[in-house]
Amino acid sequence: MNTNKVSRRDVIKYGFMSSLFFLSGCSISKKKLALRGIPSSFTSEIVNSLSTDWEFFPIKNIELKNFSYKSILKEKTDLLVLNDGWISNLPIDLLQEIKANNIRKNFSKQANSFLDGLGEDYEKKIFPLAVSPWVILFRNEDSLNLKNKNSWEVILSSGLTNQIVFPNSPYLLISIAQKIDYVNNLSKIKSQAKSFDDRNALNWVVSGRANAAVLPLSSCVDSLIKDPRLSILLPQEGGPLNWTVLAAPSLSQEPFPADWFEFLWGQTYFKRLIRKGFLPPTSFSDLIKKNINVSQRYQSIFPPKESVWKKCWSLPVLSFEEKKDLALIWNNS
Repeated sequence: MNTNKVSRRDVIKYGFMSSLFFLSGCSISKKKLALRGIPSSFTSEIVNSLSTDWEFFPIKNIELKNFSYKSILKEKTDLLVLNDGWISNLPIDLLQEIKANNIRKNFSKQANSFLDGLGEDYEKKIFPLAVSPWVILFRNEDSLNLKNKNSWEVILSSGLTNQIVFPNSPYLLISIAQKIDYVNNLSKIKSQAKSFDDRNALNWVVSGRANAAVLPLSSCVDSLIKDPRLSILLPQEGGPLNWTVLAAPSLSQEPFPADWFEFLWGQTYFKRLIRKGFLPPTSFSDLIKKNINVSQRYQSIFPPKESVWKKCWSLPVLSFEEKKDLALIWNNS
């Protein structure tokens, strides 16, 4: 018997097994890193700047009462991207520390102030990626008979009574009221409201159903450039800051992609992000040295004057008791 003879059937079998092994190896080698996030929290440039090693998965249904991050954090997830309004819902025990010390040491005073306001539990596990100031968007500003046009007090103008779309955030509105010494008269601010609607604020103004809205600059820049009826104000008192942040699940074994951050705020994407209404979390003095060409429609306020930018503020994470006290103040006003 010739044991060295290989039958045609054996050749086919071994060839088939080799092909399976090869395809299996390819699928393993091409397994991508997972970035999950809330698309409304950031500009598309953030995802577009990722290397091909990454894949983005949108987080859905986050506004439902029964939504939980826990199932997402236990899936294949290497990074989360979201805005600071969702931080307090993150289960801190399922996150790992993001070091990236070479980047953190260059954070601006605004970024460090934001991190300090998160408290010890979160500050080392949250990484600020970009920031955009809350502004006031007007439609046909010249026809509104506005008063105190450089201040947040402009929202109290008679021409805006029942005509402003505010964010559905008593915390943010009370912080604005504190800046103009109006915290004891919140009822006046409430009387100016057309609606409290974060998601559709821009549409209210563009459609003409409201004359003004308070919203992040990043959410209205595109419309501002296209629509000559629109204008914006970043008041002289500064404004609340809307942060886009990263968090890393503790189950991920991947190191923080510092090279991605550098690329995102490097030569290729820097001006694109600025034109979308975002600023980097690093030094403001470095920013103003760069030649940034933005639309004439808003170049007088963005990038903002350093004196105004220094007055902008972040909202610290509140304890349960602080939230209750805030709700009481708001509901009784």
